[in-house]
Amino acid sequence: MSARDPKTDGLDEAQRRRLSQSRARLRVGFSRKATADMKKVIASPEESPAHRIATGSALLEWQRDRAAARNAGRRLRFDIVLVSHFALPGGNTTANAEEIAAYREAGLTVGLLHHPVYRWDVSRPVNRKIERLVDGDRVVLLNAHDRVSCDLMIVRLPTVVLTPLDDRPEIHAATTVVLANQTPFKYYGPEGGVEPAWDLRTAHRNMREWVGDHTWFTVGPMVREALDEYHAEEAAALDLAAEHWYECLDARRWALPAERPRGDGPIRIGRHSRDHELKWPTSPERLRECYPDDDRFAIHVLGGADAPRRLLGGLPGNWVEHPFGSMSAKEFLGTIDVYVYFIAAEGREAFGIAPLEAMAAGIPVVMDRRFEPLFGRAARYCEPGEVAATVRALAEDDAAYEAQAALARQVIAERFSREALLRRVAALGVRVPD
Repeated sequence: MSARDPKTDGLDEAQRRRLSQSRARLRVGFSRKATADMKKVIASPEESPAHRIATGSALLEWQRDRAAARNAGRRLRFDIVLVSHFALPGGNTTANAEEIAAYREAGLTVGLLHHPVYRWDVSRPVNRKIERLVDGDRVVLLNAHDRVSCDLMIVRLPTVVLTPLDDRPEIHAATTVVLANQTPFKYYGPEGGVEPAWDLRTAHRNMREWVGDHTWFTVGPMVREALDEYHAEEAAALDLAAEHWYECLDARRWALPAERPRGDGPIRIGRHSRDHELKWPTSPERLRECYPDDDRFAIHVLGGADAPRRLLGGLPGNWVEHPFGSMSAKEFLGTIDVYVYFIAAEGREAFGIAPLEAMAAGIPVVMDRRFEPLFGRAARYCEPGEVAATVRALAEDDAAYEAQAALARQVIAERFSREALLRRVAALGVRVPD
């Protein structure tokens, strides 16, 4: 139970939330917007005296701290500055952490600008995956009053620049790129985009006002196809790179024992991913085809299976659900034979880090054909009705199984390895040590 804050005595729950939100926005750099809201509270006769006094006190405290912070601003030089929302729990943070680790291991210096999304909860602390990489030497968290120069600035997650920080360091970058690591809409139906995620025009305008010329990269073919098909007019204004900014991983960290035994019982089909409707087939028939309700197979799921449970009215008897956090992804991959990954027909998966992790672990992957432009020879592709036969052909033929695992390792080295990432940033002007 958290300790009581005496500064909020006399406030009701709504007032506490509003004051907490304002403080958080001041702290992360949305000062203009936060102070405007706080001044409204202070000046409003409709607000209680306690609320007005607490708000004024918080604003005064921040103003004193800001004056001290200005004097602590640093002049810094980095190879790369990475701008992103570093407090998120999912794939965006995983991708950032992998890249930061790759840069640091290669001897590069990295500045990190934490840029939350204004309309989300900005009070979250920097994710531990990122925090563990910050050493104050090769990897440094930037402050609002720093003056920074770098060879390359990378902005990952266009949503962050929809509302730019009011307080951010002065950054002079020789080259700036923006990584479109999600589509502008969460999914696309027959009538076009559904549930907006970010606005392409706004993100591009704000980037131009901030840094001037810059280049956009998509993280995979599905994002690029969505821009071409549904956002061609807005995308025409972009300097859009022809190649993709593929996510990377350290394949060494995922390698499983070479002599890992495969059992004589049912073939263990597995998948680990976020439990969301768009991450699964959306019809009962298609779901049962992709994950067969057949005693020859055991379906193992890590990360939650509520979406298929709702769709099927309960999980079939051959499903095994491993709760989120009950084991690591690598431990889970060591318990399965083949990884099967199919998503909603309307979904536009920006990348697909989970199946890439399975490939790195040496587990053959069977996928929706839409992923073939991204992963190429690294996976087997089929229609839902062909999953059972495709899985059996791999699991029951040791030579085919090992050949597919070897192909995946080759593709990872070419497209998704740390070395591939370093080649990419070197082509953009970063001096990567030999």
